[in-house]
Amino acid sequence: MTTTLPARVAAPAVEGSGIRLGLTLYSLTSEWAAGRYDLAGLLDVVDAAGIGPGIEIVASQTIRTYPEVTPEFVRAWRDAFDRHGFVPSSFGCNLDMGRRRDRDMTPDEEYEFTVTQFRSAHALGFPLVRIQSAKPELIRRLLPVAEELDLTMGWELHAPLGPNSPKVLEIRETYAEIDSPRLGFVADFSSTMHAMSPTILRKLARMGLEQQDLEELQRIWATDADINARHGEFVQYLHTRGIAPESLGSFARLAFNMHGHVDPAEWADIMPQIRHVHAKFYDIDEHGDEPAIDYPAIVREFVRGGYSGFFSSEWEGHAFADLDEADPVDLVRKQHDLIRRSITAALSDPPH
Repeated sequence: MTTTLPARVAAPAVEGSGIRLGLTLYSLTSEWAAGRYDLAGLLDVVDAAGIGPGIEIVASQTIRTYPEVTPEFVRAWRDAFDRHGFVPSSFGCNLDMGRRRDRDMTPDEEYEFTVTQFRSAHALGFPLVRIQSAKPELIRRLLPVAEELDLTMGWELHAPLGPNSPKVLEIRETYAEIDSPRLGFVADFSSTMHAMSPTILRKLARMGLEQQDLEELQRIWATDADINARHGEFVQYLHTRGIAPESLGSFARLAFNMHGHVDPAEWADIMPQIRHVHAKFYDIDEHGDEPAIDYPAIVREFVRGGYSGFFSSEWEGHAFADLDEADPVDLVRKQHDLIRRSITAALSDPPH
């Protein structure tokens, strides 16, 4: 299975910009996990809502035979994309280091497991594979495979990291040494939030935190300490209040590692290497804005930087919201409207 779908090109979200719209099916995680849709039904919903044409997947979630794809799956995928006029945008790879109970993967196992996913991405017609946590040695080994399969590799830059975090600088240095157009970044807007999402604050309130606790959490979050220091400070605060940190499950930690507060201007430092965007969001308020992520400011950086590629809507409110607490399809539609407004404003705003 080495053939690809016929090339399709999505129209820009707003004429004069290279930004195109779509979504990751991960946005409908809760509905998918609850059995509301099979894959064909999920794609039908996306088409009916008009929230394509770019389609991104997290392979481990979407493909039942992951990391391989069967000929039957490929045929059904192609038929659906032909029927809906969708465009494959990004194939989300995972390393899954803990697939064995007794040990992590060896470097050779990491390589072979990722190569299998690359071949699946190619069979489904994806031009880009999102790689997470891949170290420089693995990136170097994978590059010839990406060249063989005509794939671009996008290293995901996600909260709490930013373009100039030490871990990212190491990847940037590796890219500079290799100097290949097939290497780039997937920018996730969770890195550049200006506030904590109301969704997680509502969740923590339901779990028993009072307003003063939420205010202290937000104060600690906004400091410049690293994630471990901030989390540690919050745990200490909970103890002073007589609150057992374990009563909050994983959410006390997720509050920090899923919400970064890097300056959006830093995206300009890697703009020529950004190949794909996870347009992360958690809420859309009554004004049509994302209350924790400054979309007009972020979009302005991408328009001025000449970015050309997909903004793949990723609603991650499902991490904190109960099933049916929100309608992700409606939220993505509203977020697309916000992105279009932000692009239009950026195009009419002369550079400083």
